[in-house]
Amino acid sequence: MQEHPLSQYEIAVIIIFVLLNSFVYFVFSKETFHGVVRYSLGFLLGMLAMYIAIHIYKWQ
Repeated sequence: MQEHPLSQYEIAVIIIFVLLNSFVYFVFSKETFHGVVRYSLGFLLGMLAMYIAIHIYKWQ
């Protein structure tokens, strides 16, 4: 199995969340959109915290 840098996974996750949020915005109600945005932001903040921790503690 080929290893990929973490940044490629982050870019893929951001693209998926942009597509998901766009779909929900145009198809569903505003309440549903706000729930998805909260979920997306929470996930992205957790991913950012993981990325920072990896660089601080020099995980390989």
